[in-house]
Amino acid sequence: MSQLKKFGTFSGVFTPAILTILGVIMYLRLGWVVGSVGLSRAIGIIILAHIVTLTTGLSLASLATNVRVGAGGFYAFISRSLGAEAGGAIGIPLFISQALSISFYIMGFSEAWALLFPLHNHSVILVTVSILLVFLSYVGANFAIKAQFVIMALILLSIISFIASPDYLNTETEFFTRGASDLDFWYVFAVFFPAVTGIGAGVAMSGELKDPKKNLPLGVLAAIAVGFVIYFVLALLYARIAPSEELVNNSFVMIERSRVPMLVILGLMGATLSSALGSLVGAPRILQALASDRVVPLSSLFARKSKNGTPRSAIVLTGIIVLVTLFAGDLDSVAALLTMFFLISYAVINFTVFIEKLIRIPSFRPSFRIPLIIPAVGMIWCTVVMFLINMWFAISAYVVIGALYFWYVRRGLNAPFGDVRSGIFTAIAEWAVKTSSRLPQHEKSWKPNLIVPIQNDEQWSMRKDFVKAIVNPGGTLRLVSVNETDIHTDSVISSVVNRYLKSSKYHKQQYLKHFPGYEKLSGHLAKIKTDMQNEGGFITTTVVDAISFLEGLSIVIQASKGMFFPPNSIFLSMSNDKKKDRRLMEILAISVREKLGIILLNCRNDCAFGDKKRVNIWLRIDSPNKNLAILTALQLTKNWRCSLQLLTSITSAHEHQHALSALKEIKELGRLNTDTELFVINKPFTEALATAPAADLNIFGISLQVDIDYIRVMSNSVSGSSLFIMDSGNERIDV
Repeated sequence: MSQLKKFGTFSGVFTPAILTILGVIMYLRLGWVVGSVGLSRAIGIIILAHIVTLTTGLSLASLATNVRVGAGGFYAFISRSLGAEAGGAIGIPLFISQALSISFYIMGFSEAWALLFPLHNHSVILVTVSILLVFLSYVGANFAIKAQFVIMALILLSIISFIASPDYLNTETEFFTRGASDLDFWYVFAVFFPAVTGIGAGVAMSGELKDPKKNLPLGVLAAIAVGFVIYFVLALLYARIAPSEELVNNSFVMIERSRVPMLVILGLMGATLSSALGSLVGAPRILQALASDRVVPLSSLFARKSKNGTPRSAIVLTGIIVLVTLFAGDLDSVAALLTMFFLISYAVINFTVFIEKLIRIPSFRPSFRIPLIIPAVGMIWCTVVMFLINMWFAISAYVVIGALYFWYVRRGLNAPFGDVRSGIFTAIAEWAVKTSSRLPQHEKSWKPNLIVPIQNDEQWSMRKDFVKAIVNPGGTLRLVSVNETDIHTDSVISSVVNRYLKSSKYHKQQYLKHFPGYEKLSGHLAKIKTDMQNEGGFITTTVVDAISFLEGLSIVIQASKGMFFPPNSIFLSMSNDKKKDRRLMEILAISVREKLGIILLNCRNDCAFGDKKRVNIWLRIDSPNKNLAILTALQLTKNWRCSLQLLTSITSAHEHQHALSALKEIKELGRLNTDTELFVINKPFTEALATAPAADLNIFGISLQVDIDYIRVMSNSVSGSSLFIMDSGNERIDV
């Protein structure tokens, strides 16, 4: 592959770019632009179009000096910065736009050919030239590179011939004169804009340059500057050589008014052929790069290269697209399509540099530095111009790219390269956290952020679906496990030093002897994290070494209170082993001290929850735990699609109306569904439990005077599993 990277700035970037810029638009449409809108507006179109390419060129130069440039041109830059999904969403329109541009140039060649041979069949010319160009690109890129110097000489001679025209008007040119047509300014802009998109041809050979970091910035910026000067000068000459009416109605003014018309014809034919051949060399390389990253269907087919590095399968597909589009529309309609595709691509290039500069990640260290305003202007101007040209087509184009992006996200592309997406979202998260920390915290912003201690696989596997039903949607989950060790903290640290900073086999064996569970627990939690993230949840995991489970959990709870998304509740499970009751009480005490809400599950029947259709919420009239109980139940209704029942017990019939009114008020304050049923049971609490309506889950409040034995009595008195809840004081249902 190293033998292929042999082109320098002039031959590999500047020449293909400038030959594509000085193409069919210059010969056949620039005069029409001047005649249609007048000289001043034509100059405005040239300047506005070059604002797009200049800002994009500067952004491209900055990117090129920051990343290792691979094959694929624009696609390579975007995918290595914004990820394979974004690269694919833009890369496909890039490939299509390059393929369409080939049809555009071949159409221009056929018009020039018709001047010399008017009796030749137009369709035969189109097909013949297309097949010839496909064959030349199929053989290899060397022919195009060698031929471009001759073509450049022809173009230069044709420009000189036009400048030396003997037909200058005797009248003085009026700079602010109006055009001879009523065409919309932005329609004319859309027709002209493909003239300045030649930088794509210079970038497309990025994988075959000697020094991309040097070649790309110099070649692209030089081509933009030279192209601008030539178009500016020629616009002035068109206005001096022919009246507006003739410029609008005669596409061949440059040929007819030049000193040597044949030179202009040869220049036109050479420019269109060179532009078409350059795009036919570049477009398949974009497709090949997409296929190499397995972004497009049939990747194994289109990723293939010949011995000389030619992507022949991609060339064949490009040739088919060219033949189809040649007969699908006229020159101007193709130009409008090209305009939209290129503008989207340029906008994303500018956005890439803008966002990397904005978030100030250390990895963005280009040797070619530009102010933040440049990619910002380029990004905004590209988008504005798209909507000014055609709002509905612009919206449709963004919808297509958005659909492609989300399709790739769902596919889960595994790219062999890194990108800065995590840095972008981290920067957004940091900004959000900083902003949030300056705002007063309120119960209205509560959502379930659970911390869940895990001791073994069986414990988690039986409860994971229930935990997810509480957390999703919108909540977060922090899983904690403790590697219990019987050695002193200093010895723990010494063992870690020996394990990771000393390479002897003895030290590693000693570490594994004293800490056999740490790496196993870390791997187990990492697998749980991956599984839940694949299901759309937000989860973090922590494993700590400690003498006891309680000590480790206490450390994690205290430390996590100062982190992003601190937990506001702890999820615990009761054990049938009464020997563990003391540990449970200690964890509850720590949770109360750290102002965590408590959600304590006591499972029955292997943690089965029946049909998950009905949840009972037991409430005292003055219950201090009703807020977290109802908020937790509401989370369950979103995932189980279950109904709620509010229950309370009374010991005297005259309390019935007061109790019912209290339940109605809670239902109204909590904005519970209308199908929520209310039950006031005129029996002592323990008797009411046995006669209450059946449910798949019963939710109870617990007081600070926790009685584990009484909790078991309540659990055994009802059908289904039980959930015991204590508010932290930071939850409210009436907000």
